[in-house]
Amino acid sequence: MRVLLDHCVDIHFAKLLVGHDVAHTKTLGWQQLSNGKLLSAAEEAGFQVLVTVDKNVRFQQNIAKRQISLITLNPRFVDYDQLVPMVDALLAILESGLPSGSQILIEP
Repeated sequence: MRVLLDHCVDIHFAKLLVGHDVAHTKTLGWQQLSNGKLLSAAEEAGFQVLVTVDKNVRFQQNIAKRQISLITLNPRFVDYDQLVPMVDALLAILESGLPSGSQILIEP
């Protein structure tokens, strides 16, 4: 699956998503795009999923009407060590064939 990590997700988290085509907004120069513009750019570039820790995106955007899906990680603190325990759940979701326009919240 083609996955985009939002700028608020540690860039090193990408290497844990083995078996998927993962890019980060920083490497694409998209870190300054706002949520709606970021989702549109990601869709145009063929990304299927945006992974974020920004809990507001799911309330600010109508994901159901989009081609891209949104997975929100909800760790206690937003750092790499807090994200690592969520990798198995995230990989299981990615491998299950996530339908377009889905919104999923992963909590520790």
